[in-house]
Amino acid sequence: MSSDPFLSSPPPRPTADAPEALLEVRTWRLESLRILRLLGELDAVTAPRVHAILDEVVGARGEVRLIVDLTSLTFIASAGVGLLVEIRRRVGERGGRLIVILAPGSSPRRLFDLTTMRDYFEVAENLREAVDVLKQADGDLALPGGTGEMP
Repeated sequence: MSSDPFLSSPPPRPTADAPEALLEVRTWRLESLRILRLLGELDAVTAPRVHAILDEVVGARGEVRLIVDLTSLTFIASAGVGLLVEIRRRVGERGGRLIVILAPGSSPRRLFDLTTMRDYFEVAENLREAVDVLKQADGDLALPGGTGEMP
């Protein structure tokens, strides 16, 4: 198994008292782009796990182009918001780009709208839109298939 966290992440082994039961993290690459999809709850219990993955990506490379897909996130607490703000800052310091995917009408979308976080983050409604935005900036990306969905 590779040490690169953006190759396929193993599925979590949920138990009643383990953070893995509350949040599944799926990661992959699309050319030079890194994609992180969160499924479940992002809170004080689960944020450290996501932080560790993002630390490797943001800390180990130069310019980072990252998509964080929150469309399958059912809950986000202040610890999750703090994590996203920190990652946005760190990606920006490296001259990179971060796009957050928020599903219309979702709980994370309402949070971003109510707190004006949408003004601070670049937001897309789906993976295809996020990849297309980055593709315009750097012509090397193409999303396979026509659905805009990935693993």
